[in-house]
Amino acid sequence: MKPNRMAVLMSGLLCLAQGEAAALSLDEALSRAARAPEVLSSLATEDATGELSKATGQLPDPRLVLSVDDFALEGDTRYRLDGSKRMIGVMQAIPAASKREAERQKAAAAREGSARTREYTQLAARREVSLLWLKLYFLTQKEALLQANADEIQRRQAVATSMLAGGGGAGMAMETLFDRQKLDDAFDLLRRDIRLVHARLTRWTGPLASAETATGALPPWVQNTPMTLPGTADAPEADPETELRASRSRIDVAEAELLMALADRDMDWNMEVGFGQDAMGKSMMMAKVGVSLPIFAGTRQNPRIAAARARLVGTEAEHSLRKAEFARQREELLAEEAALSAMLLRLTQETLPLLDRGIALAEAAFSGGKGTAATFILAREKQLAARMRAIDLEAERAATRARLHFLQQRGGETHHEQ
Repeated sequence: MKPNRMAVLMSGLLCLAQGEAAALSLDEALSRAARAPEVLSSLATEDATGELSKATGQLPDPRLVLSVDDFALEGDTRYRLDGSKRMIGVMQAIPAASKREAERQKAAAAREGSARTREYTQLAARREVSLLWLKLYFLTQKEALLQANADEIQRRQAVATSMLAGGGGAGMAMETLFDRQKLDDAFDLLRRDIRLVHARLTRWTGPLASAETATGALPPWVQNTPMTLPGTADAPEADPETELRASRSRIDVAEAELLMALADRDMDWNMEVGFGQDAMGKSMMMAKVGVSLPIFAGTRQNPRIAAARARLVGTEAEHSLRKAEFARQREELLAEEAALSAMLLRLTQETLPLLDRGIALAEAAFSGGKGTAATFILAREKQLAARMRAIDLEAERAATRARLHFLQQRGGETHHEQ
């Protein structure tokens, strides 16, 4: 294992054990996700596959051969080695060159496959952490909005208290009290959601502080429209996306396995050379050459070749299915993003201005004695609900863009700003 890779693995394990909390920007969350158990496991698997590939395609170890011939069991020389032929030799098996080349190709395909799997594992970790961080980010925005509304309710409660002291404003006091209770319920649900996100983030980043919230700006791939995101161009033949590259590597392994099955029909060799002495004490030499005879291919090699071909066909079909699924997911996400953007635009440019105007009119009517506190509070509730809905739509659109971004992520990309 390379020293720098070993350092990454060890530092990851230490960080997982210590669980030190840090400011939860997206960069920090992604950095900590790079040390998640799945990622460390994929790194170790890639290293193991790389080390194993160094031993493939080599000749097997030679064998030391000791032999005794004409060993007497009867007569005056029975059980005596000096009356027999004694020999020491070395035997070397030599598999067909096509077999060793096929083994090397399979090892290279396996090494490439483990690298692609590692890339996809890292991508999956970054995707999950990014989605959770975005959820926490917009929950933080909701919390700020609820807090601003709580401050407004507190001011109204002060006004209602003053009016009650003067002998009036009972209706406003009751309406404000009910409004405050609804807000407290919303705060409780929000704190529950934040706690749930923390629990899910902990699975990737390690323990978080209970009050830790998302900080920093949204990444560019959330702020940009999908058609301006990197990686949106179709490339059906190149399979640049990480998930498709991982699928393609399995085809390479299946092709190498077919080559190995075909190479089983080629002859293997073995050679043995020995030196020794005969019964008269004279030096002697022995040389043997052997060759395999794959003459029963119909019942031995051919079935394995047919099975390897069938596995290759199945792997190619699976890859085609993944490509079709990739295209389907991409189109669905684009359609979802377009709908969310349209709804958010309509809400922010049409609905919210109308609600703001309605609140201004209700407040003016109430101040002038022509309106009721209930009407004013109802208008405020509708405005709060619309603003909360706007945050929900922004959160859904951000999650959709994140899924689209990571779906189209190219192999080897590691930074969220790409």
